[in-house]
Amino acid sequence: MALSKKRRRQLQAKLDKLYDYRHYADDDIAVREVKPYGVGVFAQRQFLPAELVMEVQGQLIPQDRYDGSSYVMEMDSEWYLEPAIPAAFVNHSCSPNCELVQLTKTTMALVAICNIEAESQLTFDYGWEAADWIPECACQARNCRGWVVDKSQVKKMKKLAKRRSKSESA
Repeated sequence: MALSKKRRRQLQAKLDKLYDYRHYADDDIAVREVKPYGVGVFAQRQFLPAELVMEVQGQLIPQDRYDGSSYVMEMDSEWYLEPAIPAAFVNHSCSPNCELVQLTKTTMALVAICNIEAESQLTFDYGWEAADWIPECACQARNCRGWVVDKSQVKKMKKLAKRRSKSESA
């Protein structure tokens, strides 16, 4: 039997209270609430440019068998990485302070691209391709593109959004 949304929220709250799966903290980073968006990852100390912020580990999934989530990271032309906590909660920004690079055959790295002060939210540019499911961006950066897509995909995303709004209003 499928869970109702209300029951799922109640059970998730109980799970979070008992086991705290959705939270993480160490000397370098911490997962915290970001109202009204959910959660994000924050620096617990200063990071200098080109410094490793975290190793991103998780489940490797062949691209041809992947059915989707907004957390997935592309490893190469054959594999995706479904990141584990805390990396699953690093948010997008059109003006990021980190970048994601492949570190080993099975892991990624979040690397500082500028000076990051303690208590700053850690972000990277997701650089997604335009698609119907792409959300509007909420990063609030001065150079925000309006959509969680790569710079080269903004025009295409605007066309998709325009078509979507026409079909919804019809």
